[in-house]
Amino acid sequence: MNNPSLFDFQEDFVSTETVDEINQELLEKGKALFPDKFFIFGTGKTDAEAVVVGESPGLPDADSEKPFMGPVGELLTKILASIGLKREECYLTNVVKIISTGDEITPDVLAFFTPFLHREMTAIHPKVIIALGNTPTKALLNTKKPISQVRGEFRDYFDMKIMPTFNPAYLLRDPTKKREVWEDMKKIRDFLAEND
Repeated sequence: MNNPSLFDFQEDFVSTETVDEINQELLEKGKALFPDKFFIFGTGKTDAEAVVVGESPGLPDADSEKPFMGPVGELLTKILASIGLKREECYLTNVVKIISTGDEITPDVLAFFTPFLHREMTAIHPKVIIALGNTPTKALLNTKKPISQVRGEFRDYFDMKIMPTFNPAYLLRDPTKKREVWEDMKKIRDFLAEND
């Protein structure tokens, strides 16, 4: 959903909120809207240089209460390691913070969670945000273009960079896309090295 006021921020906008404060507000408001849902928040360093954003937590995330667990998480860990990033050095989160399947993520659900995601990103203020798939790319960049049209090129997001790429869940279904993700990740590696 459009949130025009968000895009009026200055390029050098700096958040005074903490991730914990944002999550606490999200949980209070979210429990009223989604009383029967299980919430899973981001994990990792809240001052990370790289943030990974997926669509929503899945069932494998329920036991640990952490995002990106199970086969998807294992593949993500390998993808990050391929460019020298350790999972624990990054911050991992999702647009939608409730365990859900794709068809449950309606425009209303996205309209509720997306402003919190923007606040989360500005609070962490990483150098690069890795947007995994359509939902985070559209939410962060306010675009309607599919991931296949926007992946592989850095996009400006305030004074941070976003690299849209395919979600590891998609790669598990279509391994032929791994080469494209590798190309995207090499650009991230080079960008972080140049901006160290």
